[in-house]
Amino acid sequence: MRYGRLHFAIVFLLVQVSTGALFGQERALGRYDFRHYYTYDELTAYLTDINEAYPELTTLTSLATSQMGREVWMLVINNPETGAPEEKPGFFVNQIHAGEVIAAASGQYTIWYLLDRYGEDDEVTRIVDNLSLYLVPRLDVDGAEAYLTGMPAGVDPDPVDDDSDGSFDEDPPQDLDGDGFIVQMRQIDPLGEWKVSSEDPRILVRRMADETQGTFYTTYTEGIDDDGDGEYNEDSYSSRFLSNRNYPWNWQPDVLQRGGGSYPMEESITRAEVDFVAANPHIAIYLQHHCCGRIILRPPTTGPDADFRFRNDLEVYQVATARALEHSGWNLATSVFDWDQAQQPGANRKRTQAYRDKEGNIRNAPYGMYPIPENNALDFSDPVNWDQRDRGYFAYGSSLETMYLVFGIFSLADEHWREPDYNWDGLVTEVERLRWNDEELGGAIFIDWHPFEHPTLGDVEIGGWKRSKVSPPEGELVERECEAGNRYTVYLATLAPRVELSIGEVEAIDEQAGLYQLDISVKNLGALRTATEQGEWLGVVEPVRLEVSPSDNVEILSGETRVDLGQINGASESEETTYVFRVTDPASEATVAVSVWSQRAGRDSTVVRINR
Repeated sequence: MRYGRLHFAIVFLLVQVSTGALFGQERALGRYDFRHYYTYDELTAYLTDINEAYPELTTLTSLATSQMGREVWMLVINNPETGAPEEKPGFFVNQIHAGEVIAAASGQYTIWYLLDRYGEDDEVTRIVDNLSLYLVPRLDVDGAEAYLTGMPAGVDPDPVDDDSDGSFDEDPPQDLDGDGFIVQMRQIDPLGEWKVSSEDPRILVRRMADETQGTFYTTYTEGIDDDGDGEYNEDSYSSRFLSNRNYPWNWQPDVLQRGGGSYPMEESITRAEVDFVAANPHIAIYLQHHCCGRIILRPPTTGPDADFRFRNDLEVYQVATARALEHSGWNLATSVFDWDQAQQPGANRKRTQAYRDKEGNIRNAPYGMYPIPENNALDFSDPVNWDQRDRGYFAYGSSLETMYLVFGIFSLADEHWREPDYNWDGLVTEVERLRWNDEELGGAIFIDWHPFEHPTLGDVEIGGWKRSKVSPPEGELVERECEAGNRYTVYLATLAPRVELSIGEVEAIDEQAGLYQLDISVKNLGALRTATEQGEWLGVVEPVRLEVSPSDNVEILSGETRVDLGQINGASESEETTYVFRVTDPASEATVAVSVWSQRAGRDSTVVRINR
């Protein structure tokens, strides 16, 4: 999860990911290849092809236009035969950060999965029939394209002067040895800050301040000093990329929150996203994909769970995210605020954090082995010492808190993919990365140090990681991670609230007098409440509404034509209303039209015949 509005230098521009032609190579799954990362043109072709293949179920539209003129594509999946999109609970799924390409791939996979299995898989068919799905595989289309392909100077309408010398992008890195990779250079220097690790000679570690004996190195990104200012590669091809710290709730400026920007929703794409959500109040679930860590994240993002206003909402978050670990196979479900604590070596997980142990079991401290108790009563009252608040992972101006606290939407984020943590200490070290490189990848992501005669520095060595610390998987690993993220995404879709009418038998009270009684129940078949308690408190979600419309020969003696039922909890909880009718003309058919409407849980209707 990057901080964004970053000055993103294309240090690895030649080889950040392996891309390939969309239709020009073997496809891993049916018609499409999910073993590589799509460029913008490939993504556009993919979504266009999907839309043309499923015109009755999909609409391809643009959420916004980027600074460089690219469309931010949104694919809407909805079955019009079961209702218009706004008549159903909405599920908004997106991916924001430029370099987190595995997260974008996961969203693309979900699109294919839902459509490919529609009509054959009962669960998928129910999702597509009962929800409106808004899928934005890639919000930062400009940043992702730079990450995937490199960004030549002069293309970006908003370039960044990284070294504040009045010139833009004048000192980028170069592939000096012509091997197709831009990595690192190291040079022996008695004043250097680095030394060879005792655990593996390929790794460089910081020298201690009191170390005076040994071989020390100064490091550079591979390249030359193009502008002759004595600095190497300090002003690369760069741009301002999207952040998930520029959302309006609890926003802070850059000086306090890196990525905050100058003012809330300064980024036009972020504003377009928020405007879309505001204009579609039927959206019940929000999910933003990220990388890396194999973690499922929930609010709060700026304080402990004790800050939650509503216990029911918090318990639903805890239970749903912990359950999602089972579906994804990932390692941790936590609030964003508590995220850092869970990743410290040997850290004790908080009572509100579900996690997977090294045997693969999902655990939560108060209850031990999964599953969560039937009453879903996770202990949410984890004690918080005020002097420990500063130890949290603060994310001001986040998408999660904006969507939940402003719009009352059940909102989650995730972190796809993680390199192996062989000793399960919560950290992936350089040694573990090298072990993975050597044992699993055949040396694919690390270049051994080798000598090179630099035009100005003289004797140097070139080598190091081909990828940054956030190394996206490749090949079959991409597909596997997409499958894991998709399982969890589909699971979230199954939680959506959904109202349904349950009509009792018409009971004749006095048939001669034309008096009849009818019991009408409204059930919520989803696991989520028809509105979060936050949404209800804010007043942004209208009450569930029952309407009864009798035919001209029927009078309502007991009951109202319109009843506001409030909000209905999940897991088939119901609200029941009893009506008494009088049929004034028994010779003709007497009917009552019954409908139920929920802003975020859909609608249902039927017609009941009163006389027989």
